[in-house]
Amino acid sequence: MAHSARRLSKRASMLALFAALTMFFTTTIVTGDIPGAGAVGSAAAPPMRAVYHMTPPSGWLSDPQRPIYLNGKYNLYYLHSNQDNGPGGWRHATSSDTVLFNDQGDALPLQSNFPVWTGSSVIDTNNTAGFGAGAVVALATQPTDGDAFQQSQYLWYSTDGGTTFTQYGAPVIANPDASDWFRDPKIVWDSAHSTWVAAIGRQQKITFYTSPDLKTWTHQTDFSYTAPNIGGVECPDIFQMKANDGSWHWIMAGSMQGDYSGKPDTYAYWTGTWNGSAFVADQTDPQWLDWGSDWYASVTWPDAANPDTSRYAIGWMNNWHYAPHTVPTDSTDNYNGQMSVVRQLSLKSEGSGVYSLLSQPTPNLANYATKTVKPANATVNGRTTLDYHGSAYELDADVSWTTLNNVGISIGENKDASRHTNIGVYGGNLYVDRSAQDQVPYSFGTYQQSQAPLASGTTSVHLRILVDHGSVEVFADDGRIALSNQDFFTSSDTGISLYTIGGSANFANLSITEYANITEQANPAAPYTDFEGSTYGSWTTAGAAFGSGPATGALPNQQPVTGYLGNKLANSFNGGDASTGTLTSPSFTIGHSYVNFLAGGGNNPRPSDVFADFEGATWGAGWTPSGSYVGQGPTAESLPNQLGSKVLDTYVGGGDASTGAITSPTFTITRDYIDFLIAGGNHPWGQSGAAAVNLLVNGQVVRTATGQNSSTMSNVNWDVHTLVGQKAQIQVIDHATGSWGHIMVDQIVFSSVPNAVGGEPDNQTTVNLVVNGQVVRTATGQNSERLAWTSWNVSDLIGQSAQLQVVDNGTGSWGHILLDQVTFEDIPAA
Repeated sequence: MAHSARRLSKRASMLALFAALTMFFTTTIVTGDIPGAGAVGSAAAPPMRAVYHMTPPSGWLSDPQRPIYLNGKYNLYYLHSNQDNGPGGWRHATSSDTVLFNDQGDALPLQSNFPVWTGSSVIDTNNTAGFGAGAVVALATQPTDGDAFQQSQYLWYSTDGGTTFTQYGAPVIANPDASDWFRDPKIVWDSAHSTWVAAIGRQQKITFYTSPDLKTWTHQTDFSYTAPNIGGVECPDIFQMKANDGSWHWIMAGSMQGDYSGKPDTYAYWTGTWNGSAFVADQTDPQWLDWGSDWYASVTWPDAANPDTSRYAIGWMNNWHYAPHTVPTDSTDNYNGQMSVVRQLSLKSEGSGVYSLLSQPTPNLANYATKTVKPANATVNGRTTLDYHGSAYELDADVSWTTLNNVGISIGENKDASRHTNIGVYGGNLYVDRSAQDQVPYSFGTYQQSQAPLASGTTSVHLRILVDHGSVEVFADDGRIALSNQDFFTSSDTGISLYTIGGSANFANLSITEYANITEQANPAAPYTDFEGSTYGSWTTAGAAFGSGPATGALPNQQPVTGYLGNKLANSFNGGDASTGTLTSPSFTIGHSYVNFLAGGGNNPRPSDVFADFEGATWGAGWTPSGSYVGQGPTAESLPNQLGSKVLDTYVGGGDASTGAITSPTFTITRDYIDFLIAGGNHPWGQSGAAAVNLLVNGQVVRTATGQNSSTMSNVNWDVHTLVGQKAQIQVIDHATGSWGHIMVDQIVFSSVPNAVGGEPDNQTTVNLVVNGQVVRTATGQNSERLAWTSWNVSDLIGQSAQLQVVDNGTGSWGHILLDQVTFEDIPAA
């Protein structure tokens, strides 16, 4: 595909009737005055680079070129330039698992006067071209003499495994009619007819050429679709695939301009037959592999493990209606453009001679999971906010309903939910509405919403929603539906809500999975410690668990250990799970925003820290009362589920009529959860006469809880992992004066797991960051011998002296910890 913008059209139809939904989610939450709240600091904003999507090291990324499998790796080339939408060439990346792509530099040279556009490459196993058996041969569109009306197909070849290429000379397929739409050759080997086939995109058709040697080509036929009008064909695709019923089918596809007819600007495909010179479609109208706005120039390629029945696919997450515009990462990370996650494709018989491609995210993505949160099932009639905040994750949910107007999940919410993206079901369609997330400098214009038709009468849907810093991908209906969209979130757009309009719905099997930062893994910094020596060097040990030096993988009687880099790692399985000990680094000064490392082993967190138990005569050191609570203190009670003999009870000092606030000293959030017990009146924050427990950051309420008009104390856990490093206060506030106009609080603890109450046995297997003798960051394994990346944001600690301490106090099952590749960087690895 040329870097110059294609002919654009106005969208024939747009989604409508979302006004009620938009209004529903733009109501401002009034926070009111917060008495006693001190000024607190905030951590640096996170980077904008995608976490688990492929991005270029710098510059402009666009069309992917179909990967080839060589030497155990998928070799992906993509269009790359040093300037946005500028002339360039092919850049090279490799992957062994379709998730982590390692940059290999430029393959076809970047050049301004004779740029290389889209094409495809093959492995010439039988040396048909004469460059040697196994040579990599590529055909790519280039504008002869820089003239866009002389687009022709040039041959390049590589004899070093696709690392460097040499141009063959004059075009091997010359432009036949001085057209500015003769581009993007896709070449395949037709084994039934012992010939190479090239499919080339043209205005409203695909033209076919055949060749015995990749050098001399003969025009055969054209495939011209009839209806609807979906524009010219870019980045055509042609391949053969075996369906689930055992039958074989040819698939012809291309990236289309579906907006001419109210369809998506993505990948349209036809199933059919190929006779060696012509393609005959099974149906007139195409099917669509993606219904979003941003899955263009997409390519598919065989799964090396199951090439007949499984393929992979990847697309450029952009749309030529706004692709030439700048994006936030131009300024924050010096790049523009990302790929979608790789998908796994299968071909399924739908009956009546119809076959459909189904797509799901590559299953290998699961190997990069670093954390999973499972919110409780919920019945929603209106709106329910999840107690989770994140900016890069996968959200899975089963949603079911009987009768309603609208149901869905709102992601990327800021504090007052004025910014958000909605994924839901309305009017028989599954939709993605990013209009409330739109930013003027990077606007998507009229392309704010996308939709895909659901089966008639649908009353349930399983959603897989992949959210990253700049994108949302939605999969549903067993892979028949995908909607891929760019979405430019800000650092505060981290909330999630469940919503309905006109009825109730059940949200079940909710699961949120966070993934490691593949950019960091593909381009790791020089490590602070890589544990590749025969000893631990200047690190010190105590106890027997870590032995005298790093281990070369698994130790005796240990399961296989994977995921570490190099040949060695720190492994506390010396002597088995029963051994204990510590491994401590020398002191260092924190000079970068992130501490990154690989960790594995047992899931045994550090015991929780009790912040306040309210067992004393006063509210506690540093706690500040106001109103009726000045001069008061905790009261002795015997509430169900109470811990200890006393609790904080705002009934003191005047009964339900008493009002005021009790505010904690400022503290730095260092653990993933804040847990406590609560009882009393149900008077939520944000309403008049509130009685609530609030977490304050920068004087603003970022978490809140209230009672349930009950004297039975229940657990509350706030997931605050995205706030680690920020300074905060806890405030118990009571403005309620009527019935149940009080609130009781007990046992506030900071922990690594939800619903902790303190006093747990110290069987930790952890990696800890220690500053001034205090643990300020902590991590543990996941009961797995596979190491995964962990990242600590330590921007609040820059300039301070610190140590890393690896602790193995575990003596039972999974009583060990693994550590490797400690780096100090300015971007996270997870």
